[in-house]
Amino acid sequence: MNYQACVCNLCGTGCGQFLKTDGTRVLGVAPIVSHPVSKGKLCVRGWHANELLNTNERITTPLIREDGRLREASLDEAVSLVVRRLGECNGAADEIGLLASARSSNEDGFALRRLAREVFKTHLLGVGAEAGHRNSMDSLSHAFGYPGAVGDLTRIDKADYILIVGTDIARQNPIIGGNLHAAQRRGARLVSLSSSRTQMAKLSTKHFQQKPGTKALVLNALAKALHALRTVNHARHADIDRLAGYTQYVNALRTISSVALENASGIRYEEIEEEAQILDAARSVVILFPSGISGLDKRTIEAICNLAVLTDRMDDPQSALIPVAGISNLQGSFDMGLSGEAGHSVFGSLADPDSPLRALFVVDHDDGIIRNRERIAALELVVYCGAFRNAFMDLADVVFPLTAYNESDGTYTCADRRVQLTRKNTDTPGAGLPGWRVYQAIAEQAGYTWGWRDAAEVFLAITDAIPAYHDLTHHRLAKGFGIHWDITAFPAAGQMKFHEVQIDYPKSPTCEEFPFALMVGKGRHFWHQNNLMRKTLIPRREYDQTLLLYPQGYVEICPEDAQKLKVKDKWLVHLTSSTGTSMKIAVKVSPDVQPGTAYIPYFIKNMISDFLIRYDNAFSAGEESIIPVRIEEK
Repeated sequence: MNYQACVCNLCGTGCGQFLKTDGTRVLGVAPIVSHPVSKGKLCVRGWHANELLNTNERITTPLIREDGRLREASLDEAVSLVVRRLGECNGAADEIGLLASARSSNEDGFALRRLAREVFKTHLLGVGAEAGHRNSMDSLSHAFGYPGAVGDLTRIDKADYILIVGTDIARQNPIIGGNLHAAQRRGARLVSLSSSRTQMAKLSTKHFQQKPGTKALVLNALAKALHALRTVNHARHADIDRLAGYTQYVNALRTISSVALENASGIRYEEIEEEAQILDAARSVVILFPSGISGLDKRTIEAICNLAVLTDRMDDPQSALIPVAGISNLQGSFDMGLSGEAGHSVFGSLADPDSPLRALFVVDHDDGIIRNRERIAALELVVYCGAFRNAFMDLADVVFPLTAYNESDGTYTCADRRVQLTRKNTDTPGAGLPGWRVYQAIAEQAGYTWGWRDAAEVFLAITDAIPAYHDLTHHRLAKGFGIHWDITAFPAAGQMKFHEVQIDYPKSPTCEEFPFALMVGKGRHFWHQNNLMRKTLIPRREYDQTLLLYPQGYVEICPEDAQKLKVKDKWLVHLTSSTGTSMKIAVKVSPDVQPGTAYIPYFIKNMISDFLIRYDNAFSAGEESIIPVRIEEK
């Protein structure tokens, strides 16, 4: 019996775990005290990873569908069938789509991308959790010259000023939330900007609760006030006024009207000016914002990047700008090239019934939510690769069993570009293989020779193909708690510039008939819509307790609106949208939402498919997306 170090595979924080194992099973979990980010802490998800890894819902053998039912098959039989059937499709014509997983290792992701491009000849790629992350990477590349975080998560520990935009990081990435709380207790100024009064907002020194859809406007107003101070501050590190895009940016900021700002956002400009003075005096600044499935819209991310550049603090050794991912290897998936290309969206093809898509290759579908289910069911071939049984298997024609994250060697890149290595520490039940081995077997059957013998050799191929990883090896990564990939591999790294800005004053789409602005996003409950978390006892118990109180889900409204509607907590109401969709749902009276707004965490499966699934932007923009609704007593 011994403890083996590994990297938690749940969110993008990259916490260090010890797994207590006898080589066959994982019997317990303990935190790694010396890990620089998690510092001996784990959240409720990380503490109970052993329950997930011991579940009896493992896929243990290849499966092939015959006469409507899945039967056991050999690896060779399943591989041959996939090669033959996909060979009948034209990948270059977007007839083959691949949906990757942000939980896969870099080695698995790299091999999958090579399979897509080299064998299937398709550019139709995507990562199920990537909504918003491409916006983050594109915006960071423009502003700082490389697609990744500026600085790292350890800089929270010494920063003077910390700004969190749009995420309840205390619940979505609890260990980072704990580090932020510790920073606030030691004297750092912690400022949050969100439409709802989140748990993170309650822990903050200052919370700006702006009206939905106006984050970019408030950030630009803060930049305007900061710029007014910067023009008389001569202790600057960079010649801000010489950076590309400066003139257009500043001219746009000058047009911001304090009256229009307050009318649109609910925030007074005088309040923002006071905050700008504190920001101006800070020696180091850390800015965090959500990326991935709960990411912000492009306009807001660009406003964040512009503000970061304008602070003139991003070259300070304790400053940072970090897109915080909600899933473990989202950054690595992007680095490996799995996010697809402009004009080749697997999600767009699935949503379009007239697209040429004929076959879909899916890895580790992580959620209980299956979007475009009917379209997927109608495809000629669906291949699923995964470690755990889930609803997606009902749509699959061929299934390949994969190893869990602790059953094979692999690297994972967390939110701040830290690349960490997990070693195999238990055997795999049944015939499960690392993803790269499955994809290599398919490639070999199709006539391609890759010749990889282990994950370390796959990683060497990564370092040859992806410049930012050029100086990394498994051997180097095994000596500590990861190494951040090299930003200097990008020629434009450090050449800061501003995004072009257009100032507008968003108006709520609500009206007399549909007076509530409904925001859709995540709560703690979202973890349990996740296929992985539904296999762990303690987190699942939290979910079940919520279902006992709100079995049909809930919509949060403020006490003032509840009084006007003459409803009380847990009462059922009818919620109708401006497009005619409706649902029956319970009221949760909460002081954390503003009058005239409503908030739904999408953790009830049928609620998602029946109501929210039609609002694609609600999934990609979170609370920046507003659905006009009417709420009536049942």
